[in-house]
Amino acid sequence: MRPFIQILALLAFPLLAVSPAAAQSSSFGISVVVEGDELIVAEPNNTFRSGLVYLYGKSGAEWRETGQLRAPASERADGFGTVLARTGNTLFVAQKGGEIHTFLRQGAGWSHQGTLPTEGITGLDARCDAYGYCSNEFGLILAARGEWLLVGEPGSLPVVVQEGSAAPRREDEEIPAAGSVHLFRRGGDGAWTRVGSLTASDSAPGDRFGAALALEDGRVLVGAPGWSSRDGGTVERAGRVYEFALQGGSWRETARHQTVLEAEGAFGASLALLGNVAVVGAPGAAGGNGAAWLFRRSGAAAPWMEGARITAAEGLQGDRFGAAVALAGSDIWVGAPAPRGNDTGTVYIYRSGADGAPVASRTLRLTDTVTRDAFGDRIVAGDGVVMVTATGMHHGAGAVFAYERDASGAWQDRGMLVSPPDHLTALLGEERICEDGMVGDFACDEVELLAFIPGSMLRDGALARGVRTNDNWGWTDPETGREYALVGRNDGTSFIDITDPSNPVLIGDLPKTPDTPPTQLWRDIKTYRDHAYIVADGAGNHGMQVFDLRRLRDVANPPILFEPDVHYPNVASVHNIAINEETGFAYLVGSRAGGETCGGGLHMVDIREPLNPLFAGCFVDERGTHDVECVIYRGPDERYRGREVCLLSNGNSFVVADVTDKADVRFLSRSSHPNPAYMHQGWTTADHRWHYMNDESDVIAGNVSTTRTLIWDLTDLEDPEMHVFMGSQPASAHNLYIVGDLMYQANYRYGLHIVDISDPLNPREVGKFDTSPHQEGPGFSGAWSNYPFFESGTILVTSLQEGLFLLKKRTGVPISE
Repeated sequence: MRPFIQILALLAFPLLAVSPAAAQSSSFGISVVVEGDELIVAEPNNTFRSGLVYLYGKSGAEWRETGQLRAPASERADGFGTVLARTGNTLFVAQKGGEIHTFLRQGAGWSHQGTLPTEGITGLDARCDAYGYCSNEFGLILAARGEWLLVGEPGSLPVVVQEGSAAPRREDEEIPAAGSVHLFRRGGDGAWTRVGSLTASDSAPGDRFGAALALEDGRVLVGAPGWSSRDGGTVERAGRVYEFALQGGSWRETARHQTVLEAEGAFGASLALLGNVAVVGAPGAAGGNGAAWLFRRSGAAAPWMEGARITAAEGLQGDRFGAAVALAGSDIWVGAPAPRGNDTGTVYIYRSGADGAPVASRTLRLTDTVTRDAFGDRIVAGDGVVMVTATGMHHGAGAVFAYERDASGAWQDRGMLVSPPDHLTALLGEERICEDGMVGDFACDEVELLAFIPGSMLRDGALARGVRTNDNWGWTDPETGREYALVGRNDGTSFIDITDPSNPVLIGDLPKTPDTPPTQLWRDIKTYRDHAYIVADGAGNHGMQVFDLRRLRDVANPPILFEPDVHYPNVASVHNIAINEETGFAYLVGSRAGGETCGGGLHMVDIREPLNPLFAGCFVDERGTHDVECVIYRGPDERYRGREVCLLSNGNSFVVADVTDKADVRFLSRSSHPNPAYMHQGWTTADHRWHYMNDESDVIAGNVSTTRTLIWDLTDLEDPEMHVFMGSQPASAHNLYIVGDLMYQANYRYGLHIVDISDPLNPREVGKFDTSPHQEGPGFSGAWSNYPFFESGTILVTSLQEGLFLLKKRTGVPISE
């Protein structure tokens, strides 16, 4: 079997992919410019590397990367590349927060020239208030041509100071700014200077003037898709387009364009302008089916005449046809990315008929894709080339698809461009000791690192983009003694041999159920009699997958692609699963979206024949259940000893139920406390006296300042008594488990915390390992779950954006003060 470190060395990248790098990408293709044989693609939203702008050149029929641009003082997750624009040898790159960088083409390379002056732009002054609300939209829309750069600011909200208070607040959400377009001009010395701004002559709050721009020499179309009619009855957010012309060195409003008013039509959300032809997109028209309108004029001084309304014959509500438009010669390209409609995006190509009216000539859809790929969310046309983005590809990592017109005039597919995965560097091959409170970039105390596998390496042995981990569980083969990690991803489950924990081996991948949403953030896994039972939430008709783990023994050339042995279809999306291995029953909770949901409570399944799961009944609580643990109770309450009892975490309450008789479940108690936020999950000590429970949201909600663990005394199951343990850090809590006198808590952005509970009401922290080195404070990222039950002492921790950690607790040493 090949360990991960060898698999990594064997990887080959496809011809159109960029060169390997060490981080997982996000939003590649969010902005694209193409000029001649040069293509520039932005990727601002990386987690583990700086924002990047990729440079490509043509090599025959293929596009190859020729370089990258970064901000001069680049840093991880800096948002460099939110929008691009180019005019001649000048490139503009917007950065999160309102900076716009200028680069000058000198020879074969680009050199940074500085940033645009932004004095006097009030939206920038107000971009974030004291409460963290960021309202600035300056620099999210750019258009450049000749000596002009136009910067749209459709919705920034001014921050005002309330009388008698030093704390700024944002304006009322219901009354956003009307929007404006800032004008920059290049002087004779080559410097760009702000020379004014454009506003609509009839502007009103919420118009979103400047949300789209189409600029040619001396003329600009400005979209205001939030514009609402105000004469003869209000039509909300119908949309309007304003036209400005450069006259005597100044830009003046010369026309307004609109069509038949449609509420929520968003006319002007996208624009294309080429000579005497313009196309205007209205993705909200017809209830979200979307539409585009063609306008023509006979000459530069002639008025625009409304031509045809363009729609997709097979369109569906929510397709958002018209979200992107482009003009490529005489062809009209229209995108329907469909994040709320069809599962995949579509691009439509139209040509001019004999009477000049557009005629559908070709429909493009991706064949090798995922659902909700957002194909067609942006379309950029150059000289004989068109670039179509799909920012939903690879779970949001993004991709750009190139098309080129051949000698006959037909459009040919020139392949997909992607960036490399954005991940932390794998740490394999040796145990790494916690020294001076650190293992590499990871803060630690009394916990060693056996191995770290980034999420990008957890699927098919290849560097996958956009992979996020969620839940995990473990299995020890009773015949061979080998230990395996079962790792949930947003698109399936990985099976990893961790018998040699510093040299783990990916055995195989069990993908999500076919024809279900591409990104399934919540996956849950448990085992029974050498079988894994897997559910997923937000997953359509995913159901429960059953996988015979004994199949992991004889894989000759890992990793391989598995299929489930059984698919249990009586539920659709399921949030969590618990299994009582003593009784052979599985408990599915948080069921929704189809099948027998049991009101979100206990959906009970008889799995005593592992490959023949049978529905056994429901227990419905008034709120529904988030997580559950079920045991044969052996605690101090003599009335229920030997009974099967389930302990339910129900958001605002802790519920105990006797499920011995699946046809007659007995409710025993409901408990809570004065300020719950979300009572999330818990685990019981071996003597069944104490149940430790986390509250996932109480630090986020401000109910407490550090991690709060609830300790329930189960002496009286009909009236449990609650105690509280406060942790040392402001960590949001997720899953916790108990082995002997140690409690293992996955505490999101603060990683794994190990707590000694030998004195049950006076716990003390004895170990920690921060799996999320670049994030802190309360929030929903970082350590999702852990599995501390291996006899070897190996601890699994899955960290949402980072990947899988294999850890080990030092013995006999308390945590440092």
